[in-house]
Amino acid sequence: MKTLYLMRHADAARATPPTMSDFDRSLSGRGVIEARVVGRFMRANRMQPDFIHCSGAARTVETAQIVIAALTGPEGIAHNPDKELYNAPDEKILAAIQAADPQHNNLMIVAHNPGVSELLSALGKIDHYCEPGTLGVFRLDSDRWAELDPKITKLEKIFVPEG
Repeated sequence: MKTLYLMRHADAARATPPTMSDFDRSLSGRGVIEARVVGRFMRANRMQPDFIHCSGAARTVETAQIVIAALTGPEGIAHNPDKELYNAPDEKILAAIQAADPQHNNLMIVAHNPGVSELLSALGKIDHYCEPGTLGVFRLDSDRWAELDPKITKLEKIFVPEG
């Protein structure tokens, strides 16, 4: 059995063109609080990813790092920022999950909307728009990420931080 933690990055600061691109936007003060709340929620509920795959955008990397710090402190969790997940559609996020190393039993994805909302809705068989920092927790009745499919995936919980 596998556990998937699917998270939309926390609230981001506004871009200040032309000096800052969308990719380089960091978290807002509210976003930092949201990411900490998610990390504390995960720690309190013994939700422990063994690998985090996130978009390479500054706000997703920062979200992942704050969650990691709340979960583990200085030990950390292996994570992989990936530019290919930047504003990726749900199909691309799903492909990244399906390509994950089967040795990782508890995988966390931190990415962007609308891809995260669309994938959460497809896997959870619900209509749900993810606010910043939203975390969906899924159980996969398989030992291989490649088999991730709504038919064998169960939505356990949706957590929306109130920053």
